[in-house]
Amino acid sequence: MPVKPHEDENELANRIIASMTDLAGALGRLNDLVAQRLGVAQTDLLCLHVLNRAGASTAGALSSQLGRTTGAVTHMIDRLEKAGYVRREPDPQDRRRVLVEASAPGLERIASFYEGMDARSRRLMATFSDDQLAAIHAFLLGSCESAAEECDRLIR
Repeated sequence: MPVKPHEDENELANRIIASMTDLAGALGRLNDLVAQRLGVAQTDLLCLHVLNRAGASTAGALSSQLGRTTGAVTHMIDRLEKAGYVRREPDPQDRRRVLVEASAPGLERIASFYEGMDARSRRLMATFSDDQLAAIHAFLLGSCESAAEECDRLIR
């Protein structure tokens, strides 16, 4: 995101880019507060979000998704397991591997911190038409893909 708007570009586009930066900051602050309340690190919370969305995963796959070393992820899993947020299960496809899975009670506890935002977001979305929601969804998907591509670029 540019530090200053581009004068030669669409003003609405500049405002959207600025709003994306503001949203990223607000969500970062929210996630930090939730992590503090849960007694976990922000990366631990991100790991739990990944497990919630993608399901059980290996430590290696989590390492790639989170951009952390396998050693750091193993320590994180140890902390989360001790706190009751995840459990390790043998991989039914390959008994040499272990899958990490988020616990239902842990996910429910996390979800409780987002209930207010979820409700407000749904009320806000109710003010948009289906076509507008489809455009917003497409924009969010594209923005998420762009952010992932930028992470990949910075890792190289």
